[in-house]
Amino acid sequence: MIMRRLTPALLCIGVIACNIQPEVEVNGEVLRGEYLAEVGVAVFRSIPFAEPPLGYLRWRPPQPLGTKLARRETTAFAPVCMQSPRILDWYRDMAEIFGSSRDVFEDLVTSEDCLYLNIWSPDLHENAALPVMVYIHGGSNNSGWSYEPNYHGHALAKRGVVLVSIAYRLGVFGFLSHPDLDDDNGIANFGLWDQVKALKWIQEYIRQFGGDPKRVTVFGESSGAQDILALMASDKAAGLFHGAILQSNGGFGISNRNSPTLDDERQRGVQTAEIFGFKGADALQKLRSVPAQELLKEYEQRFPDYYHSPTVDGQLLKKPVWQIINDGELSGIPFIIGSNADEWYDSTPKDVDEDDVVHAVEASDHLNTPEALAAVQSETDHRKAIDRILTADGILCPSQYLAATQSASNDNAWVYYFARLRDGGAGAQVRTYHGAELPYVFGTHDPWITTTVVDWQLSDQMIAYWTQFATIRDPNADGLPDWPIFAAPNYQVMEFTNVPSPTAAPERILCRVFRESVDRD
Repeated sequence: MIMRRLTPALLCIGVIACNIQPEVEVNGEVLRGEYLAEVGVAVFRSIPFAEPPLGYLRWRPPQPLGTKLARRETTAFAPVCMQSPRILDWYRDMAEIFGSSRDVFEDLVTSEDCLYLNIWSPDLHENAALPVMVYIHGGSNNSGWSYEPNYHGHALAKRGVVLVSIAYRLGVFGFLSHPDLDDDNGIANFGLWDQVKALKWIQEYIRQFGGDPKRVTVFGESSGAQDILALMASDKAAGLFHGAILQSNGGFGISNRNSPTLDDERQRGVQTAEIFGFKGADALQKLRSVPAQELLKEYEQRFPDYYHSPTVDGQLLKKPVWQIINDGELSGIPFIIGSNADEWYDSTPKDVDEDDVVHAVEASDHLNTPEALAAVQSETDHRKAIDRILTADGILCPSQYLAATQSASNDNAWVYYFARLRDGGAGAQVRTYHGAELPYVFGTHDPWITTTVVDWQLSDQMIAYWTQFATIRDPNADGLPDWPIFAAPNYQVMEFTNVPSPTAAPERILCRVFRESVDRD
């Protein structure tokens, strides 16, 4: 039986009235969190939702927590899941561009013992029944963590939601298979199984934190959005969430090209074992005994550019997400989906020329046509031309395609286009980069980044849209510009620049070429 610990915290009218350490009894443990008095929010950091996936649990689905404490301090974040410092280095690069020191970001502490979630709540009463927002971080499924500086949930919680951020296994630890894995115990997609396990934990225990398990919205960016789309296509996640917000990742999964097969994943597992000289019947067992840091190092040297994405394993995913979408079997839950104006600009080399633009068009999945090339040839900035092709092919047009498909049958998909440039030379240099919307969504603008009154006002409005969607599964609210459903004949998006305003969907030519390509497929 799940019991709620009767502490003085329960006597408070919302968290804001309290100044003591909050305690909640969950899953046989008393969790001791922290009050953030300046915002009136309680935070519980590093709550375990599964047994640490160590030893024989490596490459197995997450197991119920077996090691429990009478009292568990949840005031500090846990180590992040095993990864290289790729995302950390990106943060440090951005800080330098905006005139700060790289050491504003400390080194990461990593561990395989990383299956924890974090909760921010403005009201710990079980009858508060607040909407719940669950954030799944990005990072190509091989890096990133649940409490990156822009993912802290206090500003969203202050607006009347319970905010949860979750960790999941990454890279070689979360997205690998091997022929010797037992079908009954899971054979692939372990990072996704972690996400399912966390969502099940939320369904069971979020009431103790003031949340309503019947109003759960998952949201994520980049590979986090990709993973959410996979969960929307899986019966294993059915009923675990009721709305979704997909930020900058419509393309992954909305394509029948270049998707990994289970055989691919298994072969990569065999090749990983062979790195260490392991072959034969006990190769997997031996691979489980390799120290985590050594495994990560050798694996990333062998597969430095591999993109880890969900695979059809016959368990969590029965068939490709693309096929599920086109068969009309994707979950019909309402969603917001969108992209940024310059997703690839900052990562495109500065010395590109017209030949590179042509190559970008020829190498694209769906825009390899003279018409697509003509659509961007007027750009005097070759970087911008390449960015337009890559953004349209991989994120923007797939997002519009998915939303149009959803609205045609369910009338419940909204599209955004984030185009706010920060003031100053650094803002002009990085433009509206991949992930630029995140500080606005979370209200967590870093002190080192140029932030003006306009940025804070836009952030306030975006938070209002996001939390309203979590509350009623529709982003529209009094005092905000009307956000139309993405549907024929107008196909309007909400453009977030200095102020939000509905407008015609961008890149009509490129997205028509994209649509014609996928229809031929």
